[in-house]
Amino acid sequence: MRETTAPGLRMKTRQAVTEALADTALELFDSTGFDQVTVADIATAAGISQRSFFRYFSSKEDVVFGDRIPTTEEVRSELLRHLDEGGSPAWGALQATFRTAAQQMDADPGRWKRATRVICRTPGLRASYLEKHLTWADALVPEITRRIDPDGPKAELKAQTMIHTALSCFDVAIVRWTDDSADQPLADLVDEVFGFVDIPHA
Repeated sequence: MRETTAPGLRMKTRQAVTEALADTALELFDSTGFDQVTVADIATAAGISQRSFFRYFSSKEDVVFGDRIPTTEEVRSELLRHLDEGGSPAWGALQATFRTAAQQMDADPGRWKRATRVICRTPGLRASYLEKHLTWADALVPEITRRIDPDGPKAELKAQTMIHTALSCFDVAIVRWTDDSADQPLADLVDEVFGFVDIPHA
């Protein structure tokens, strides 16, 4: 009688293989350079065929980003949670939103630090990451505008300035956190960097 594998077990096995393959690839990217590493290199290091690699990832870029970077809707929902449920002012809600993202990264610091270093050192990946930031900003501007002064002539401009400042603060914290000598949690760094910025009446 042929044994069958439960769907849940198959899913767990696939996830484990995906994570192990990602770790192998990220280690190569981090030590050698993203552009210098080929799919063949990753497959060889992982002990699989190139064809097997593409069963788990569509490209090298997919290894780095995958589902690591929050979607625009996830970021927007988190902001709304702090604005609506927490009653936070706009700047405080932005800080809380990125602190939540930082806490998620703190839960798996080794993998996140390695992925972030690869992104920061690779111009093409960095450009894709910043493009995601612009998409986030476009989605957050209307929400912040409504909270600060919806009828004011400069409300949208102020919202844009606040959001891009918040994104820059998040980036500064991440870059410092990825330094191997930095042992401070990213969430604490986010709070520290945001604290350097004085946003009155926000």
